[in-house]
Amino acid sequence: MIDPRVLVPIDAGSERQHATPTRAHAERRTRERTHERRMNAMSDVADALPKENEENTAAPMKEVPIAAPPGVYKVTCEKTGYVMTKPFEANNPMPEVFDQTCDYIVSMLNPVIKPKGQGVKKLGEKADDAKAAEGGGGAQQKKKEKKKPAATPAPAADIDPMEKAKLVVGQVIEVGHVENSDKLYLCQVKVGEDEVRQVVTGLRKFVPQDELENALVLTIINLKTAKLAGQTSEAMILATEFEADGEQKVKLVRVPADAKPGDAVVPVGMKVSETYPKECKSKFWDAVKEKLVVADGKAMYGDKVLACAAGDCTAPETPSGSSIK
Repeated sequence: MIDPRVLVPIDAGSERQHATPTRAHAERRTRERTHERRMNAMSDVADALPKENEENTAAPMKEVPIAAPPGVYKVTCEKTGYVMTKPFEANNPMPEVFDQTCDYIVSMLNPVIKPKGQGVKKLGEKADDAKAAEGGGGAQQKKKEKKKPAATPAPAADIDPMEKAKLVVGQVIEVGHVENSDKLYLCQVKVGEDEVRQVVTGLRKFVPQDELENALVLTIINLKTAKLAGQTSEAMILATEFEADGEQKVKLVRVPADAKPGDAVVPVGMKVSETYPKECKSKFWDAVKEKLVVADGKAMYGDKVLACAAGDCTAPETPSGSSIK
């Protein structure tokens, strides 16, 4: 009988430590057997393949000759050994022996090159051309008689471009400077009873700020809105431009002192338009500028003085012939 005093209790953790190596060993053996089976299978497949030095004992397949169509034959190129099929291959296409000119290439591309100035013809047009070739000039005469689409009507020659440009009296109520520019003023110009436009103008080097503030000026207010030096410009202040003593001079066009902001300015004898376009196109404005000049101290459009309800627009300090921009 075993003396119970010498019995030592077995710790549960110790039991797990003895059991763990047994499971790991079983898993490793399983992996080894699986790998061995795979290798044996691959070896069997390799053994079944024919060896490189073994002769193929299978009977060779017989080649059945195909007869060439009548008139087709093979010719070996003397320069390269290239076998050409006559009559389809007239030349050896290899670059080193190509001895033709570019006309040969053009002749090959003729079927796909679109003639200059002509579009791709539709199926119906090709049929018409064929009929014309068979029937002589009758079909051509019919084609000429087809009605041409009506051309877009050109602007009437009697429309004066000044009728598109909306010139009004403006009053400069605020003058500031454009950041990072020594040429531009940033102005607020009143061009109507309750209408103020922001204007960026390049007058800073020519017109003192105190002269421009609160001045009545001539403006055009229906040009396309522009962006100058990051600032939006919604109108343009007109001024004269000329040279004196070798320097460029710019002077404001003067409007009558009694004029009011928003008063229309037109050439004498021309009626104020009731329907100015929202935007005066550049082609009309360019045509107007060509005729804006100074003559005898007056601001002119061609041979007519620019005027508003309060009187004529003037340029007393500007020599005749100077332009207004």
